[in-house]
Amino acid sequence: MGHYGLVAGTQPPPGGEPVAPVTGRFAGVPIELSGVVCRGAVTANDVAAEGITLSVPPGQSVALLSRPPDLATCLLDAVAGLSRPRSGRVWVDGVLVDRLGGADLDRYRAARGLVSERFPLLPSLSVTGNVLALPMAGRVDGLTRERAARLLELTGAARLTGPVARLPAEDQWRIMIARALLPAPRLVLAEDPMSFLDPRAAGRILDVLMDAHATLGFTLLLAAGRLASAVRCHRQVSLANGTVVEDVITSGDDAWTRSRIDRIG
Repeated sequence: MGHYGLVAGTQPPPGGEPVAPVTGRFAGVPIELSGVVCRGAVTANDVAAEGITLSVPPGQSVALLSRPPDLATCLLDAVAGLSRPRSGRVWVDGVLVDRLGGADLDRYRAARGLVSERFPLLPSLSVTGNVLALPMAGRVDGLTRERAARLLELTGAARLTGPVARLPAEDQWRIMIARALLPAPRLVLAEDPMSFLDPRAAGRILDVLMDAHATLGFTLLLAAGRLASAVRCHRQVSLANGTVVEDVITSGDDAWTRSRIDRIG
């Protein structure tokens, strides 16, 4: 199985240092999908479709736009190892994910970063406690706590206090991103905040996510609910009827530059 350890940095976030040691550039993982048909996200007529075939190079940010909307989310789950496709094959860093089981599957799942409302924060834990809720190796040492603190700074959540359940939804998303980044994942799978937050708050959360991608170099798959979210990524893949109907590069600029252009205007 490929190593899902420290990720590489490119540029530090504004006013701070990279949140993980830098060992190289773009340490994301490659993804290969071949004829993937997701369970529950296609109609009976779609089952006969060719499925989703897609190749994602290491470090790329890819937006998945789908009709029906849940097709992109179902595809994220297949890549995350949370569900098996009805048919087809899913490779991540050379690992055949849909064939994993037992401890190998547990290790694979634990090493990816997942940002989703389906996995909310734990109201009984503090802000930092939520980031540390699933530490690697089942224990929390000083280095892990230091990393958690730096990730909270990176996401703009270091200032937050009090019960997480009382925090605004935007702030809860900041904590969820920090939590997803704790294991230094080489692959991050995210759902679109536009589906859960008002447009301005969602835009700020996308800024955080794209800044983290530009800084750390992981591969990013975003299940985009709207075109406004999809264009933040380097590549836009449209899905319909259980297959890829469009695959375009949205911009030649890096994510760091694009996020700032979006904020300006």
